[in-house]
Amino acid sequence: MEEVIIKTLAELESYFSKYSNGYLFRGQTDHYLDSNGKVSIPTSFSRHGCIPPLMFKWVHYSNAIIRAFGGRDYHNISLESSQAILQHYGWRSFFVDLTKSAHLACWFAANKYEERKTINMCEDFEENPVMLVQKESLYTETNQQGHIYIIDVLALESLNLKVHDLTEIDSEGGTLRFHVQEACLVGNLKNGLPHQSVIAHLEVNHQILVDYYRKNGIKTTSDVFPDRKKDFILQSLLNIPWYRIPIEGSIPWYRRGLELPEYDARFIKHLSPKTTLYNEYWIADNRGDPDSPLYDIPFYKISEQAYYANTNENFTLAEINKILKVHKGFVIELSGLINIVELSVDYEYEKGVFVEKISDDIVEVSGLIIKHPGQTISGIGVVKGWHYRIDGNKWTRIEHPDQCPCNNTLRHELQFSLLHILNESIKDKRIVIEDTLNYSHKDIEVGKRRT
Repeated sequence: MEEVIIKTLAELESYFSKYSNGYLFRGQTDHYLDSNGKVSIPTSFSRHGCIPPLMFKWVHYSNAIIRAFGGRDYHNISLESSQAILQHYGWRSFFVDLTKSAHLACWFAANKYEERKTINMCEDFEENPVMLVQKESLYTETNQQGHIYIIDVLALESLNLKVHDLTEIDSEGGTLRFHVQEACLVGNLKNGLPHQSVIAHLEVNHQILVDYYRKNGIKTTSDVFPDRKKDFILQSLLNIPWYRIPIEGSIPWYRRGLELPEYDARFIKHLSPKTTLYNEYWIADNRGDPDSPLYDIPFYKISEQAYYANTNENFTLAEINKILKVHKGFVIELSGLINIVELSVDYEYEKGVFVEKISDDIVEVSGLIIKHPGQTISGIGVVKGWHYRIDGNKWTRIEHPDQCPCNNTLRHELQFSLLHILNESIKDKRIVIEDTLNYSHKDIEVGKRRT
């Protein structure tokens, strides 16, 4: 690896001109070496580890957003497309991010990342006080030498490592973060970028880095990280409900359903009804009207994580069929709220599925929904679903005049997938009885419930 100290802007420009084709760049404020004295550029997974439940939730929303705005098949979205969102919007991946742009590498070499937890006392839309915990993130100029790494694409290919150009991910309108950053991902990697792919290390005076990226149009952090008004992926991730933190006191505390760095974080004194603040709630324990179709049927409580462990593979439903031999229907209720990316109805979320027997061999699988402005539950209901014919232990989807008219096939596929989770949980004896009509998965902690 060539080691170069850059002392003038002209020298930097001259050096970059040699690497206009076939090379990628990475900028860092510090230079790290591994135990063998080689340059170390690790993946975020190797640095921070993996938390599987959160990983599954991130992947679901990443894929759902790509599907909604890019038109791809949710179940066949490539790993790199999903990782693009994970990596660039705040979670971890098996990839290392690089850029095709030298001036963006210079910006990252001159600006150091910082984050801090902020706690803001706000009011919900009903003027009740709440505490919101956020991850406020920012980049500040370092006033120190920065480091640019030049990576040879041919060297990566010789190591059988693929370069994924994220600028090729389609989007309809909006200004996406990884497009602005001209980002590429390299991987899948076990630990980090192979040191032999880094052909040059440039150590550059801070002011030269600043002069170079400003000359190329970068003035503020928002030029590198577009705000939520411009970036629809960021906005979609921020639309996920907030969740209650179990802290004792008269004022409730909440965190984001997916914690992500917020570069445009701002204090909002009076929250909109669209800001949903969720405290664990079970419809099973609050059935209400005896005339409701949900009143006298079994409820099976399972973790929200079951929704993210979906599958599009064929499966059998022998245990589900046994339930329908005794009851006219049942509900699978999730512990949390699912935000449907394309849904235009404010503060409406899915809470599980309602399965109803229409005839001896026809069932309807519908979404169980909850309307949740702020901290308030304003409505519970069932939306139209898809219909299936019971063919032994398998169910076959059929066209039906009363079926849901929407074109969001993914929503119905994921609803149906919950039947597989319940069927396997019953078969494996992971469902326990609470009372006459309430059952819960062993993973669910049944404690104090809001009524």
